[in-house]
Amino acid sequence: MTRERLQSFATLVLRIGIGFVFLYFGWSGVTEPETWAGLVPAWTHVIASPEMLVRIHGIVELVGGIMLIFGFFTGYVAGILFLNLLHTVFLLSSPQIIVRDMGILSGLLSLFLAHVPLRAKK
Repeated sequence: MTRERLQSFATLVLRIGIGFVFLYFGWSGVTEPETWAGLVPAWTHVIASPEMLVRIHGIVELVGGIMLIFGFFTGYVAGILFLNLLHTVFLLSSPQIIVRDMGILSGLLSLFLAHVPLRAKK
């Protein structure tokens, strides 16, 4: 097996693994928003109810996870999910889970760098 083939397989495994993480948490946010609503900062209540914000966040994660799993716009989706999770880390993360979130962020950044199209030099 060639190095290129192994690298391609490695990004496939990473894409599907991270996709399922977002699929799980996205589904949970959409179907059980009350479970997560207590984590929503109080200042966001002027925008929408905590449950609605959790559902919107869940939809982004659910759609993003599905797109990663099937390989649709992988670089762009990884970049959006990276920014989404980075925002969540700064708002909500506790020391107990920040290590997990940093691992997921590293994986998303790797997928972004591996798949985002680069402009050709002129």
